[in-house]
Amino acid sequence: MERKSEWFDELLAKTDIVKLISAYVPLKRKGATYWGCCPFHHEKTPSFSVNEQKQLYHCFGCGAGGNAVTFVKNIESVDSSQAVKILAKAAGMELPKENFFKDADPNLIKKRERLYSLMRDAARKYHSNLSDPRAKAANDYLARRGLDRGTVTKFGLGYSLDGRDVIEYLKKLGYTESEMKDAGIAENGEHGYYDVFYDRVIYPIINGFGEVVAFGGRTLKPDPGFAKYRNSTQTVIFDKSKTIYGINLLKKRKLKAPIEYIIMAEGYMDVISLHKAGFDTAVASMGTALTFNQAKQIRNYCDRVYISYDGDTAGQKATMRGLDILVQAGLNVKVVSLPDGLDPDDFIKKYGADGYEKLLEKAKSLPEFKIDKLRSGYNLDLPEEKSKFAVEAVRVVKELENPVEREEYLSLVHAYTNYPMDVLRKQADVTPVAERQPLETPPVAHGSGEKKAGTKDEKAALFVLACLAEDMDFVDWSEDFGALLTDEFYLTVADLLMSAKRDGKKNTGLLYDRIDEKYHGKLGQILSYNFMVGDNKEKYCDCINVLKISAVNREKERLNAKYKESKDFGIISEIAKLDEKLKTLKNGGDSNE
Repeated sequence: MERKSEWFDELLAKTDIVKLISAYVPLKRKGATYWGCCPFHHEKTPSFSVNEQKQLYHCFGCGAGGNAVTFVKNIESVDSSQAVKILAKAAGMELPKENFFKDADPNLIKKRERLYSLMRDAARKYHSNLSDPRAKAANDYLARRGLDRGTVTKFGLGYSLDGRDVIEYLKKLGYTESEMKDAGIAENGEHGYYDVFYDRVIYPIINGFGEVVAFGGRTLKPDPGFAKYRNSTQTVIFDKSKTIYGINLLKKRKLKAPIEYIIMAEGYMDVISLHKAGFDTAVASMGTALTFNQAKQIRNYCDRVYISYDGDTAGQKATMRGLDILVQAGLNVKVVSLPDGLDPDDFIKKYGADGYEKLLEKAKSLPEFKIDKLRSGYNLDLPEEKSKFAVEAVRVVKELENPVEREEYLSLVHAYTNYPMDVLRKQADVTPVAERQPLETPPVAHGSGEKKAGTKDEKAALFVLACLAEDMDFVDWSEDFGALLTDEFYLTVADLLMSAKRDGKKNTGLLYDRIDEKYHGKLGQILSYNFMVGDNKEKYCDCINVLKISAVNREKERLNAKYKESKDFGIISEIAKLDEKLKTLKNGGDSNE
């Protein structure tokens, strides 16, 4: 435990948490604290604080909080071992050999690292294959798609020559065929293991940390019985619901300058063509079914998203699902309307970058896009169909929280149908904006495990523990805090703080590694306590007194219950002593026997 503490102390000391979090969240300094909008929940007013001195962050809105490790863990959806690996690499520190992470299986960590290495070597082999004379068909295909050598290199494109080439190459490097299967690039067939991507152009799928986690393969065979695309199956290093194609390039792009908007496309070639045309913030989900996890990752880089899927029917259905998920994640979404039958790659080839730029300028908002899609499904010249369209369109409007937006899009429905506005408002069960009562400010939401201190005892305990965490010079460390605190969480924090004090440790951020994650919100209240004028020794002693009075009252209740059961008159004298102690405490004194 001591070695772990020392190693983590060094890691956190070498990590500038302000610089780390600024890569994801714009922060502004106010006094000794930096503030920004929380990346873990949707908010418009900053309630997310970063303390440079303590190297901690805390959101006063949702309760999220922690140190650099917990931030990377939560923002990148990785476990502790992966988060530490990322920070250690940035700090130039060698990872400890011991397994320090309670949420990670050491065997799984070892296997994951082995597969990352295997996939990196496989990607290099596939890419080098393009220099082989046998790759002429692949090079001709890439040339027909308008890809120059620089673009091919940027995206690490490659080619699988045959069913055994990459297998034999990896075996020479010491990997087993079983490991290749675990990585998702090999299967065991009738004649042994074979490369599942054989005779395909290879698109490496790289995560946000530059590690190859999967491959996509595009066949060059005209055979309709041969699947056009083949993608890696799920493995211990690849989960398509959490992966975004091009996220590695997006991350590099943000390091250079703030990102104005992101384009979410549907396929590998769409992303590549958009980048080649100068739209270098294009990415793609792994398939058309966007997930909330992917949407949250996108929000880490920018809150404006253009969704640009194919103009065919399947693409439009995927667009609708993706829009809803992106909006739920707190993103400002617009839809790029592509002509039927064209994808972004086709459109750029036909109309160029300028043509696509004009599409972005004409992109529609979510409500407008939904209403327009509904309109295309009805004949508004027929009264029955027009009324059905109006009912469906008004349902879209009712989903909007902003009254001004509701009025705006009811006006759009009115323009399409010519139904009176008061009729549409009645259907939507809304009143005109001018007649609306001001909306009340919603209560602050708190994260999992966070409960604001409400009772007198809870407020006293919170202040006392905050003083311990801050190591205030008026704290009496000989106090028996175990007798004063009843809440198991508060007791645990007090024990850890006292232990750190005895060991001369100052880094309270380590508490996040010792406390169950469901209590991180409550821990953040303690470690990020906002001390005010008057938060002094007198207040501290008053809070200790409050806790002592409650402790005496609890003991009185216990003795009263014992007396009722035993009728032992000796207990009466014990209760009398407690009454005297209470009297002293309530008069502001300190009664200790």
